[in-house]
Amino acid sequence: MKRTVLVCFLFLLKIAAIAQVITIDAARQLPLGTVVTVQGVVVNGQELGNIRYLTDGTAGIAAFGNTVSSIQSGDFIEVTGTLYSYFNLLELSPVSSFTVISQGNPLPAPVVVTPNQLGEWVEGQLVQINAAVFQSGGVFSGSANYNITAAGEPGTVRINPGVNLVGTPIPTGSVNIVAVCSQYQNTYQLLPRSVNDLQNASAFYVTVSPRAQNITTSGFQVNWQTNLAGNAFSWYGKTPAYELGLLAGSQSTAAASVSVSNALPSEVYYVKPFSVNGSDTAFAASRVCITKSNSSGDIKTYFNRTVNNAVAAPASNLAIRLNNAFADTIAAYIDRCDFTLDIAIYNFSTSGTLSIVNAINAAYQRGVIIRIISDGNNVNSAIANLNLAIPVLNSPQNNGYFNIMHNKFMVLDAFSPDANKPVVLTGSTNWTDAQLNVDANHLVFIQDQSLAKVYTMEFEEMWGSSGPLPNGVAARFGPDKTDNTPHQLNIGGYEVESYFSPSDDVNNQIMRSINTSDADLYFAMLAFTRFDLAAAIADRISHHGIYAAGIADDWNNGGQTAFGILQNVMGPRVMTYDHALLPGILHHKYLIVDQAVLSSDPLVLTGSHNWSTTANQKNDENTIIFHHPAIANQFYQEFWQRFDDNGGGTLSVNQHNLVEEISLFPNPAQHKIRFTLNSTAKLFLFDVNGRKVFSGLLNSENNTMNVSNLQQGIYLVHLITSDKMFTQKLIIAR
Repeated sequence: MKRTVLVCFLFLLKIAAIAQVITIDAARQLPLGTVVTVQGVVVNGQELGNIRYLTDGTAGIAAFGNTVSSIQSGDFIEVTGTLYSYFNLLELSPVSSFTVISQGNPLPAPVVVTPNQLGEWVEGQLVQINAAVFQSGGVFSGSANYNITAAGEPGTVRINPGVNLVGTPIPTGSVNIVAVCSQYQNTYQLLPRSVNDLQNASAFYVTVSPRAQNITTSGFQVNWQTNLAGNAFSWYGKTPAYELGLLAGSQSTAAASVSVSNALPSEVYYVKPFSVNGSDTAFAASRVCITKSNSSGDIKTYFNRTVNNAVAAPASNLAIRLNNAFADTIAAYIDRCDFTLDIAIYNFSTSGTLSIVNAINAAYQRGVIIRIISDGNNVNSAIANLNLAIPVLNSPQNNGYFNIMHNKFMVLDAFSPDANKPVVLTGSTNWTDAQLNVDANHLVFIQDQSLAKVYTMEFEEMWGSSGPLPNGVAARFGPDKTDNTPHQLNIGGYEVESYFSPSDDVNNQIMRSINTSDADLYFAMLAFTRFDLAAAIADRISHHGIYAAGIADDWNNGGQTAFGILQNVMGPRVMTYDHALLPGILHHKYLIVDQAVLSSDPLVLTGSHNWSTTANQKNDENTIIFHHPAIANQFYQEFWQRFDDNGGGTLSVNQHNLVEEISLFPNPAQHKIRFTLNSTAKLFLFDVNGRKVFSGLLNSENNTMNVSNLQQGIYLVHLITSDKMFTQKLIIAR
């Protein structure tokens, strides 16, 4: 009898368990907090993280948590969890249990929709958007959003860092997108799972996005590439209407090019390139370009902490420290202003800024048209001390607006008839006493009319007008801005790139700059939380043999992952700024690449942009890249001192040889080495850990060094003459 009762009880439990399985559509109708059990086919794997989207033919839903991380795409599962809304995405979280019923099932066919048709009815399911066009070029970043249009409707594609699309070119032609429909806040997002989810809608498409090159005062080239040979054309004009008509370019080649000529200095052009192959057309991304100016192109960099001029190359290329003089320097530039002054500043406090306040007021009194944009979330107490007639626009701070206006730039006399008057100030420095005088910061002044016009375009997008007064209705900040400024410039004969966040996909520009490193790389950052950038640096070290060192002020708030990635390959050469040892904070935001290797495009990337997702996707930020060996070396002098002050010791450098007339022998050596050189040189010898083991002076007569006291191993020899640098690996063998 007891056995019969037990069997019946177990049978009833089984029936109850079966009865609790409901359709996903039915589950979606229940209140949040309800525990439900559903079944469905999973359409994604770990590439989207610890979330699985499943569908049963009635609807789709997400299941989230570490417990589902082993589930694979194609698994048919039964899952029990609590209905929860994560920023409006309905999901099962937490998941209390799941069972994989079968594996390797075919995935459901995607629902074909247009962007405007995305909604709750397809949330959690595979969808397909046909003939979609991405609105930006470059390559994909992880944890980034991209705007598309399809059927004349806007949509959003979200790239997860685990998807193998990261680092691949953004399609410039029409593509069919298969993706999971997800939601974040009020936006329905498309989540592609791999490169296979983006299929070219045409057999002829652009493979490399257009880029302005060979920029002169009278014109420029726009170059792009396609997968097949074609004839190049471009619509162009001085406005986005392309009113000047059609340009014909290269013929029967995949390396497409068109040229704009007969232009004036510092003249802006809008181009829409495309290539034609038979009856097929491949449209490239539209671009805004600007010709070279007649300005001097003079670039001044200043640092408010000590620098190491011993590593200046050439010796006359001295980095300049302004001790407690940043405010007066900014004021001195303002005092030279004749016509217009635009200021976009995140933080402008009363303390320590009196000279700047007085200079702004004096400029207004002499008739300068002044416009100021400040962050609406900061007090910016100094603004109250300005002439009340000076117009000030605060960035939005209403509910639902999550970004900050984090710029720190100033534009003087952008449209002056004298091309040697316009100046752009950029860098890492806010206008507060601590930022100007205590925290490690830098200023960069660029005398160039073309760059001044570019920064004015960005300023006026936020200002909402080109006039002296702002237009709050037309003003655009943060994610509302568009990629509408030139990016490539010729300043004083050097290539300079300009980008603004969040419209210009700056994280990819940082990634691209990292990936150009062939010898060495250094960074100094306030915040570093982008682990894709950390992984890129780690890859250059592990697979390309570069030497790298870096400091960040704080690795918290998501930076631990980035720090862990870097520490695995950099060891003690990646550091946290030592607040107990040093004053203030490390507020820099700069990257130095190959500063001593002229053949490898030395560059510095700097501006207001921290290496964070917020800076890339939400904040108003400015970034500038100088392909300029002298500027790169000046920042290197600053970094060398910051690294040493922070307890990192003396930096080494990767093996590179810039001066072939200098040599050392024998190598390997046992007792002595001799140098052949024609001038006096500073000699530094480092061990493989970057520790300096010897320093001294050499010349054509005193040209030997005793190495008999050194242990067997590998060393780096670093020589600096008045205008040259030489580095070579030295082997001590016994």
